[in-house]
Amino acid sequence: MGRRLVRHQTVRPVEDRDAQGLSPEDIADHNGRAVSALLLREGPMTRQELAARLKLTEPAITGILQRLLSAGLVCKGNRQTTTRYKAAEFALVSSGAYGLGVERCQNGGSLALCNLAGDRVLYQRFDQDEAFFTAVQKIVGAEMGFPAPIGVGVVMNADKDDAFTSTFGELPSFTLSKSEAVLAGERLFGIGEPEGGLVVVLIDDQVQAGLIINGRFYRGTHGRAGAIGAMRPGLAEGTLDMMASAASYRAFIAARGESEVERWIEQAASRLLDGVVTIAGFISPGAMLLGGQLPANVIDRLIEKIAEARLGKERYFVPAAWIPPVRPLSFPDRDAAYGAAIAPFIELLLPKSN
Repeated sequence: MGRRLVRHQTVRPVEDRDAQGLSPEDIADHNGRAVSALLLREGPMTRQELAARLKLTEPAITGILQRLLSAGLVCKGNRQTTTRYKAAEFALVSSGAYGLGVERCQNGGSLALCNLAGDRVLYQRFDQDEAFFTAVQKIVGAEMGFPAPIGVGVVMNADKDDAFTSTFGELPSFTLSKSEAVLAGERLFGIGEPEGGLVVVLIDDQVQAGLIINGRFYRGTHGRAGAIGAMRPGLAEGTLDMMASAASYRAFIAARGESEVERWIEQAASRLLDGVVTIAGFISPGAMLLGGQLPANVIDRLIEKIAEARLGKERYFVPAAWIPPVRPLSFPDRDAAYGAAIAPFIELLLPKSN
């Protein structure tokens, strides 16, 4: 597996010069998050390694580790060496915390429960509200064979629903758009967050995009950022939603049949390239990923056709050299509920964005 492109400054501890106005509890919380983030990214480390990487003293690291050990988030082991000396090393406990992610649809929805290693230990879909609500309540109440989650990430594809959110009990909840949920999963357990940020384009019933940069989601005015499905190359042309959405794919296949799928892929790739060039030419992200509610082979062909269309455009328009190639999502078989389940870890256990 390739090394994740994660920003190193996300694990910067609070030093004395940064501590003005912060309580000792705030400093301890931040530095505990910094240690957790480093262990998550690098794996088991000794006190000396943690102290060197975070530029903290070994006694300070010892205190931080003791708090994490007491919370059950970290375990202690011995590193095998060629000498008789065995250094104590520390690692995150995958079962030390769980996050619950839910995607609420008009009727029912999906849920995912993930551990600290990013493993999806439980996944369910429901077509009816009653069964969905009951399952969420059981997970929150630790009645499904796992400890209660530390929080809930919520993707709402329906109107605000107080009856649904009441199933979370006293757990903290974090609302995300579908693209933000996908970005959360990619940031922590997928491609990471490369320099320049990460863009995802999702082909669902509408085409939407999301951007995370410096650890923050970019939402734009009134949260409208990423609604690229309304884009069109001219007044006489159809929108991206009309030409390249999952809804347009289904309509095309129903009218023309599977044998004509390449025609839809060609038209969709051409339109998607316009969006890719527009977004990436200005933002210059470190990576662009494509996914959504299309068959995996169709997504793969779309990515290939986008690359071909880009080469074809160079006859009359040369895109900026820094525009990255489009790649598939790291978890194409997992829906937004998985990424939503990662949100509680980001919000409650890992360093907060500056």
